[in-house]
Amino acid sequence: MKKFDFHIHTNASDGSCTPEELVEKAAREGVTLLAVTDHDTVSGVAEAVRAGKRLGVRVIPGLEISIDFGPGTFHLCGYGIDIRNGELLTALDFVQQARRNRNSIIVEKLNSIGVAITLDEVKAVAGPDQVGRPHFARVILDKGYAASVQEVFDTYLAKGKPGYVDKKRLSVEEALRVIAAAGGVSVLAHPVQLKLERNAYATFIAGLKAAGMTGIEVCSSCHTAADSAFFTAIADELQLVKTAGSDFHGETKPDIGLGDFGNGCLVNPDDLLRVLERA
Repeated sequence: MKKFDFHIHTNASDGSCTPEELVEKAAREGVTLLAVTDHDTVSGVAEAVRAGKRLGVRVIPGLEISIDFGPGTFHLCGYGIDIRNGELLTALDFVQQARRNRNSIIVEKLNSIGVAITLDEVKAVAGPDQVGRPHFARVILDKGYAASVQEVFDTYLAKGKPGYVDKKRLSVEEALRVIAAAGGVSVLAHPVQLKLERNAYATFIAGLKAAGMTGIEVCSSCHTAADSAFFTAIADELQLVKTAGSDFHGETKPDIGLGDFGNGCLVNPDDLLRVLERA
């Protein structure tokens, strides 16, 4: 079976590799099929596709949309999308503006507890990429307010901490609609992060299928073997496409490698490719 990874981030969102560097790394490691799924943006896709054509790596245009949800985190991946689709880009512009509004509030909250950073410093670290919490973490770390990136998040930036600010997100209905409008298919990312009770997952996911969702990421770096088996059974019962992805971020999450989504994963990447061809 070809080596693949359907959940990868570049520095267009909160990863550390440029899209070209990411594809070069994939080529070195024998990953011949991947999807670029940056958070709420498609700005890194074109560069990755160009690099893939040069290096013999098939790159699926994708993204990962943050959904308005509780109690956990709800992310929806879109695959095979037209990155120039107007409805998709309008929706992403809304999310990006909300993110920009959030960034200045994060700075204010951090300043109020004695963490002296500026938004200009954070933007300098981010460069041309969208500003995200990893960029705040880099500045906080460099200024000596913590000893590691993990400590920065645990102390300042994680949910419930003094520097955390929630951001506006799309509803699941909006996200499903814009992915479909862009010609793509939608897949529930790392479902364990929804933090639902086990007995609630099947009904919840059945509702997503009825609303137009195509698949489940059954294997992920954040899933245990038991999690993967659990979500595989739900996908089979509901006849949803099964995918697998590492959630690779490079140096931002150094313990996760390309294609790192659990030993014994039985996902066949051709299943998603066949669905994309039909779409």
